[in-house]
Amino acid sequence: MKLKITKTLKAILLVINVILIIGVVIYFYRYYTSPHSIEETIVKYSYIQKGDIKYQVQLIPNDLYEERSIDEGSIYITQLIDCIKVSCNYNFEGDKSADIKGDYEIAAVVEGYVGEKDSVKTIWKKKFPIIPRTTIEAQKEGISIDKEVLFKLDEYREFARVIIEILKVNTNAKLCIQMNVNLKADIDKISVQEKMSPAIEIPLNVNYFTISKLNIAEKPGKVEETNRVKVPPDKKIIILCGIIIGILIISLLYLIIFTTEPTIKDKDIKNFNKIFKNHGNRLVALSNKFVTANQRCCRVKSIDDLVRIADELGKPIFYEHSRNFVEITRFFVFDDTWLYILDIKDSTYNEVIKEPDKGLI
Repeated sequence: MKLKITKTLKAILLVINVILIIGVVIYFYRYYTSPHSIEETIVKYSYIQKGDIKYQVQLIPNDLYEERSIDEGSIYITQLIDCIKVSCNYNFEGDKSADIKGDYEIAAVVEGYVGEKDSVKTIWKKKFPIIPRTTIEAQKEGISIDKEVLFKLDEYREFARVIIEILKVNTNAKLCIQMNVNLKADIDKISVQEKMSPAIEIPLNVNYFTISKLNIAEKPGKVEETNRVKVPPDKKIIILCGIIIGILIISLLYLIIFTTEPTIKDKDIKNFNKIFKNHGNRLVALSNKFVTANQRCCRVKSIDDLVRIADELGKPIFYEHSRNFVEITRFFVFDDTWLYILDIKDSTYNEVIKEPDKGLI
């Protein structure tokens, strides 16, 4: 069964369909023939560096501790300390061989300061080299530095005491043992520069203390390069365009083959259905032919006009019943003098008939 649409609507739908097909085809052609690329990030060189310091506090002979040394993380009594052994370690490891150059040093820094935590202000500072700056060089994936130093805490405590007395400035004092590493790795025109300073910090002018570790970390790094890489067209977009074009072609063929213009009969059926849908409760079916008396006849233009007349007169709307509803084309409202007729097939139903009909209508 063909779908019935008006000639104008069919033409509009055909034009829209053709325009859409042309548009999708042009888009598909341009997309398929255009070069496609994406940004790709390539890791040219990756590495990891780690600095660490371990220490052990050695004691003088005393009656309090049986052990001659105390490991990390304890509270230490200043008067019982003989010396402190510190192990400094630095590791640099890359994912490929590189030209590694740099230097390192281990130094003791005595500092006089005031304030606490974030509000610390340095008043004076003195640096004492323990291991002087030493050059390192290698042609391999990584490099490792392990150095052990032993120092007397009393020497630095005495230095701080003397400085405080000379300067006449009452400050706190601390000792920082730090390993300062500067390193540069070159590979395939790529250069990486890194610095690290693992350290421990010891209060000086106190009777007991704990030791804090600073800048102890494992720090990864990498050198990336972003390039645009050619890629094939996206298959999902190609498939989607194909599906859309296929649907549009099918709809175009459907409009051409399976649609037709409504006939006069189709229009009558549509009008009939509309009348009964909107005004079915106002209509009265007659089993016989409607016979006029001496009323004058007047044709009305629409069912709405006929409904208004029926409301004004307080009369129902009559029609001649037929098993074939297509034959139901005329509807009536009458009073004592006038007969109002709507003929849905008559193109001149809005004209007034001056001469009254005699007999059957």
